[in-house]
Amino acid sequence: MICFAGCAGNRYRSDFEFANKLAAEGLWKEAFYRWQKALPANIGSAALHNNLAVALESLDRLPEAEQEYQQAMKLAPGNALIQGNYERFKKNQDKEKGKAKNEK
Repeated sequence: MICFAGCAGNRYRSDFEFANKLAAEGLWKEAFYRWQKALPANIGSAALHNNLAVALESLDRLPEAEQEYQQAMKLAPGNALIQGNYERFKKNQDKEKGKAKNEK
């Protein structure tokens, strides 16, 4: 699930919102590009790290997704949306590991 930015600069907010629209349309590569572009100026944004994680997960870049989830949770440890996304991610990883074991 995608997070939405709170108070942010106009440029960041417009890029962030545009990336959210791209993600809603399933255009994960383009959304990832926009969020990544916004990262240097907003390195402390848990919402941005969460969204990068969701995009990376959708792009099957799982180790990078996990790193972004970890960063998002570090920045906002009590955020239920981010925690839920990470728990879903881990659950999906466990399912994939189980499938791989059964195929051997």
